[in-house]
This record gives sequence, structure tokens and C-alpha cells, in this order.
Amino acid sequence: MAAAFAAFQCSTAIAQSAPQSANSDEAYNDGDIIVTAQRRSESLERTPVAISVVSGELLSKQAIVSEADLQIATPGLTIKAGQSGNQLNYSIRGQTVDAFTSSRPSVLPYFNEVQVGSVGASSFYDLDSIQVLKGPQGTLFGRNSTGGAVLFTSAKPTNEMGGYISVRAGNFSHFQAEGAINVPIVDEKVLLRVAGYLQRRDGFQFNLYNQQRVGDVKRENVRGSLTIKPNDTIENNLVVAYSHTGGGSTTGVIRNVNPNPATSFVPAALLYSPNLGAALGGVPGAWNSYLALHPKADPLGLAGAAAKQNARGPYIVDQDGANFIRANSVVMSNITTFDIGDDTQIKNVLGYVRQKSLEGGEFDGSNLTIDSNGVFGQNNDDIGRGGTIRQFSEELQLNGKAFNKALTYVVGIYFSDESDNSRSLSKIVCLEPFIPCTNQYNSGRTTNKTFAGYGQGTLDLSEMTGLDGLSLTAGARYSSEKVTFEHTRDDFFITNPRPEYVKGAQEETFKNFSWSLGIEQQFNSNVLAYFKTRKGFRSGGFNFYAPPLAGTGNNAGAAYGQESAQDFELGLKLKGDLGTAPTRLNLALYTMKIEDIQRANYVSINGSLAGLTVNVPESKVSGFELDGSINPASWLNMGGSLNYTKARFTDGRVKVFANPLVNFGPYPDTPRWSASAYAEVTVPLSDSIEASIRGDVYHQTKTFFGSTNDTINPFSDISGYTLANFRLGIESMDAGWSLAGIVKNAFKKTYYVGGIAFYSLFSLNTVVPGEPRTFLIEAKYKF
Repeated sequence: MAAAFAAFQCSTAIAQSAPQSANSDEAYNDGDIIVTAQRRSESLERTPVAISVVSGELLSKQAIVSEADLQIATPGLTIKAGQSGNQLNYSIRGQTVDAFTSSRPSVLPYFNEVQVGSVGASSFYDLDSIQVLKGPQGTLFGRNSTGGAVLFTSAKPTNEMGGYISVRAGNFSHFQAEGAINVPIVDEKVLLRVAGYLQRRDGFQFNLYNQQRVGDVKRENVRGSLTIKPNDTIENNLVVAYSHTGGGSTTGVIRNVNPNPATSFVPAALLYSPNLGAALGGVPGAWNSYLALHPKADPLGLAGAAAKQNARGPYIVDQDGANFIRANSVVMSNITTFDIGDDTQIKNVLGYVRQKSLEGGEFDGSNLTIDSNGVFGQNNDDIGRGGTIRQFSEELQLNGKAFNKALTYVVGIYFSDESDNSRSLSKIVCLEPFIPCTNQYNSGRTTNKTFAGYGQGTLDLSEMTGLDGLSLTAGARYSSEKVTFEHTRDDFFITNPRPEYVKGAQEETFKNFSWSLGIEQQFNSNVLAYFKTRKGFRSGGFNFYAPPLAGTGNNAGAAYGQESAQDFELGLKLKGDLGTAPTRLNLALYTMKIEDIQRANYVSINGSLAGLTVNVPESKVSGFELDGSINPASWLNMGGSLNYTKARFTDGRVKVFANPLVNFGPYPDTPRWSASAYAEVTVPLSDSIEASIRGDVYHQTKTFFGSTNDTINPFSDISGYTLANFRLGIESMDAGWSLAGIVKNAFKKTYYVGGIAFYSLFSLNTVVPGEPRTFLIEAKYKF
């Protein structure tokens, strides 16, 4: 490392061209990679934050169209699935969110600076870039988070008439169409851009139960962007995006069955077996009576269904639960800037989000009536309409320079008002004619009102210290979140009340002070070293699925406390010539302590099953992230990343009510090692036509999808895997057309991307498979 550092120190600075957004693993070495991690536009090499950037061009090249595709292109980011392939969440440095906790994600997504709630499968199209910020984000962004933020920025209108259209077709009857048109309505003053995306694809899985495909994709999206510049000092950017999702979800399959079902709350492996009669106290012919009412159920019960599923592999399933998704969303971002001086600007960010969803899925991964969402699914009301999330946010900023430009600062206030109306049906243990089906409705309304004030500044210390390029960054933020939750209508806990239940709404206000402090040394335009420490938090709340009992989950209550994280990060960013080869290199070493981390825990309270959100006392995560790129020749571009993450519960002891003590561990959703590598060769075929071939490889080691694998939920592990993607293309720069062939998972690797640990609950675990090998042919035309 010392030799490389010296080489960069002595190298001639690369000539700077116009700034551009670009990908950190794709060496646009003729210009800067521009990021907004500190709420201002600046070069990646001058930003003291661990960040990965994926350009819109790379998204197109690798056919990255949803969160599931993003992992291979983004160092240190893991995409995890829960119950199905449409229930996705980000994991960065071990920080994510457990299913069924009602907790806000540790890594928050933003669209054009507007925080857009939770993560789910969506569509990426006509984007300028995706930026992945790593570590606690406690001072600058709309909401606090303990893991990071993912910033989606759409392509802005320009003053040129033009656009593009792209069409892809492939196996599984896959069809995609994407396009955008840019219209300068009034030269330099009023600019319009309209983009759209359409996708159709058959599911990767086939269900023997109903002889149908599972996981069909139907997506339609449209986005309008309008930029108005009435004069040189005022600019307004309005973006309104609509999306609709239909079809279904890739479903989880049985991973394993508890051979000692008596240790599970619902001994499904015993009840759903030829031993049903004995389990019911000696009822002769009980199992045959069940099979008579459910003729498609496996005659060998849960153990037989699991054995057959494992023998078939994850792409041929046999499941009785409904599988569908119907969702739509509207996201509006309105950003207005006022230049009130050469170095001072007022910025207003107005956001509106409306998400409506309805989903039905399988919980037990079998053809047995253990647990499913039934016909109407999750987030339904009495006539099958979806649940709704609404959010309004307002943020006002002042940013600029002071003290003879030695101080660069941003201060602001933030307000958000959101509501979540949800209703979910779970059909549990339908063992007719002996045990009637339990229809458990969870229905409720959550509201959150957030107020925050923040400020951050970077002070150039060059003059006062005599050390050129030395600066200090400090930031602070005070947040107050008022969370209210009330079970409504036919909620299970309302229709089955207990005297100890809280009457009416539950409410609590969570207040916190977050901060960041760092020191940076810009040795020259190409070398930055920095050290920083930050503290962020994740607000507490109330579990939608828990009974309305007073107190937190650690005391059998419905509430959960806030989570906090503090980290220390040491980073080095290099850009320059290594010999004659333009090169970039980014290194970050970090350690983070998380207190009261929010996790799911399934327990028995007064003889009834309850899903609680508990605060696990303490965790630690440490590791390093290394990524870089090099152009050893004009026709060759190559690079990659290496990430090491050591995550562990340092105090994982949680005891709820009369339930046994649970010691959480090992740490979930965090591979110890992950790595990626790519190479791209470009060959000119004529003065205006070139051919290219690109290969991408991604690898990760074993990970866990459950937090309690060592105790109550064993076998919640996923084996490591390696994926390879390839692209072969030809392009005419003058004529604007291009053709390409793309193959993903080229070597047909069977792998898994998440799951649910129901071992202690229903005697089984389920896992969600990743995509099989897919082919795409692409034709694109720019005009």
C-alpha cells in the first residue's frame, strides 16, 4: 500500500473534464465522478464517505432493472429476501431489517432526495446514478439510519431535443421496453423529459399444485420531469413517477423440517403426518380424514413434502397458497433552489409518496394447510383492496460558504407526516375436520410525525495549520418522531380481547441527538485520506403483529425501543496514473457498535403465539471495503472489489416473559467475505462502430437468514455462491444504435437470497431462490 500511495503522490494529475456521474468500478478517468453524499455536488475523490456509485450507463449495460440485480454491481451491498422474492431489503455492514418487526429499515432508499419508505422489488429505468452510502447516516438526510442510504437520481431534462428507446427479449418469455424523450419547451428555461418502462416475464418457478407458473412479472412505469429556470438564480425541478406491479412473487421453499416438532410452538411436523391421530389423543383414521378433504396434500405429511421439494430443487414447487401481487405507487419530488449570493443557496425539497399494495403468498412452502395468506392476501380490506402508505415531507436548506470560503456548510429543517393503513390475513393450522382454521387478521393504522433540525460544515484548516488540504467536518442533528399505532376493525386482538390489553391507540415520542465528526487530508487533487466517527439511530415504534400489551417486546409488550449505532471509519481514496494506466482505488476500514438492535422474536404469551420486536443489547461490526479500477490499455477496462465483514452479537441475551432465555446469534444477512471483479474489452470495427465484451463475477460466503440459528432456529444458513454475467455488444456512435446479448448466472448456479426462520414456530424454515440462468437480446436506439 505504501508503494501505491507513493506512486499516486508522484503521478501527474489527470486533466479534468466536465463533471459527470459515473460508476466507481468503471473507470471514467477523463473526468470526475460526481456524488451528493454530503448534500452537495462534489468529486468522489474529495468526498470523505465510503460510497459506491453505479452510473445509468452501467445499469443499462448490465441489464440491472431491480434491486435483485443491484448486488453484483455494488461493493458491500447485500440484497436479502424475506417471505418471497418481492419482499426485499438492503443490508450494509450488517445492518438491515427483520421481517414481521414493523421496524423501519436500517438502510433507507431515497428518490431525488425524498425518502420513499421501505424497500421492495421495483423498476430501475432512465436513472442518472445510484449512490450507496455506507455507515450511520445521522446528520444530513431526511431520516436517521444506522446502516446507510441508497440514493436514486433520475436523469434530468436537458436543453437538447432527443431521447432513446430500448427493447429486450429473452427466455421465460421475457420482454422489456424502455424509453425517454427530452423536449426543451422554452430554450434554457422550460425543459421536459418523459420516460417509461414496461416489463413482462414468466415466473422462474412452476407449481405442481395448480400447474401454473409462479412469480410472473408485470410492470408498467412512467415518469415526467420538468425543469423551470425563470432566471439565472432560480431553478425548480419537478419529478412525478407512477409505477404498477402485477403478477406474483418468487416463492420460498422448504429448507428443512424440525425432527423434534414438540420443541416448536406449532408442532406442524407431527400434526401434518400419518401420526395425526396419535397427536389428537388416539383418533383412528384422522390422517386419512384430513387427506380426504385435502386430496393434493402430501400423503407422507410435512416430512415427505420437504424431502420431495429438496429432490426437485427450488424451481419446481408444490404449494397450496395463493401467489399474487398488485401494487402501485406515486412518488413526487419537487426541488427548488434560490441562489441568494455567489456562494449561498436556499434549497427546498418537497416530497409526496403514496404506495398501495396487495399480496398473497405461501408461508410454509408446501401443499399442506399450515400457514398462508389465503385468497385475499396481505394488506387487504373487506373487498380485497390494498393497504396504503402515504407520506408528505418538507425540507428547507441553506447551504453555502463563509469565512472567506474556508467554511462550506449546510443547515436545514425537516418535517415528515406519514400514515400506514394495513390489514393482513394469516390462515393458520387448517386441520379440518378436527381443528378449524384460525383466521388471524392483523389490522391497524400507524402514523409517524417527524421533526428535525440539522447542520454540517467543513472547515478548511490549511491557513491556520500550514498543512495544505487539511479540513475538519462536524455535523449535528436533533430529531423527534411521534409514533402512534392502533389496532382497528376486525383485528385478531380486538375480536379476541384480554383484560391486560391496552385500550385505544398506543403512542410514544422518540427523541435523539445524532452527530458526525471527521478530519480529512487532501494531499493533492488525486489523494484523500480521512477519519470520521458518526452516531445515528433508528426510531422505535410498535409491532403491527404483536398483541396490544404495555411495554417493550423485551417485556412482552408491543412496543420496541430505538436503536443506536456509532462507528469509526478510516478511508483512503486514490485517483491517478499507476505507471501509464489511469487508476482509481478506494479503501475504508471501519468498526461499529450497535446498541439495542431491533430484531424479531416469536414467543408464547398467555398461551398464544406472538411475534414481537425485541431490542438485542449489543452488537459489533467491523471490516474493510476495497474497490478499484484500472485502464491498462485504451481497449481494456477492469476492476473489482473485496469486502470483509465481521459481525457479531456481543450481548445477545433476550428473555421475554416466561419464555426461555434466547441468545441471539450468529449475525444474519452478512456474508463474512464478498467480492466482485469485471473486465471489459472494446474493439473498434470502423471509425464509428465498436464491439465490446464484458464479464462480471460476484462471490459471497455463507450467510444466515435468522438471528437465532445457534439456539431456537437452527439450519437458517445459506451456502456461499458465485455468479457470472456476460455481455457482448456492438454500437454505432454516429448512428446511435446498439445491439447486445446478455446472459446472467451463466453457469446455472442454484443459490438462495434469503428466507424466514420458522423452525421454532412451525417446525420448518423456508428459503427464497435466486434467479436461474437468463438470456436477453437488446436493441437500443438514441436519437
